[in-house]
Amino acid sequence: MTYFIAGNTAVENARNLAQSALPTAPQQPYDEPAPRRTRTVRTRLSAVLRTAAERELRLANRIDPTPTC
Repeated sequence: MTYFIAGNTAVENARNLAQSALPTAPQQPYDEPAPRRTRTVRTRLSAVLRTAAERELRLANRIDPTPTC
């Protein structure tokens, strides 16, 4: 039989809950997911593509220079 005592109910519930967590149960390893680096990759890729486009434009201007208005 459980007796209700006004101050101890929360403590008793917390203790029972903590003890019912089966401390001897096998634990599954948890691997932290790798941080997403999409922004860094996107920035680097944009810089590489921009550099390549500028180089191609310079080469094209050397082959066939056209006056721009």
